[in-house]
Amino acid sequence: MHALQTQAGARWLGWLAPAGRMALTNYLLQSIICTLLFYGYGLGYFEQLPRSWQIPFALGLFALQVLCSRWWLQRFRFGPAEWLWRSLTYARLQPMRLPLRPALQ
Repeated sequence: MHALQTQAGARWLGWLAPAGRMALTNYLLQSIICTLLFYGYGLGYFEQLPRSWQIPFALGLFALQVLCSRWWLQRFRFGPAEWLWRSLTYARLQPMRLPLRPALQ
């Protein structure tokens, strides 16, 4: 049995799923954040981050995106870029908000 086919593996993948549902938004946001940090028109930190910090930086940024994606998708159907892409594809605005859940009594 493959490790990801176990219950623990499925739970782990379930935590990553929202980031996958917002892949285009996360890709664009990661590109914007990194260019603002590392390129000359931003903070200009290119080649300033030590190699030993590059992987923790990338993992930390992705972890932040996973958490933000989970938060976002608890409130909306799609990520912002996915919503725009879908609306352009169908030539009409798609519903963005999730229906409100009734309060438990």
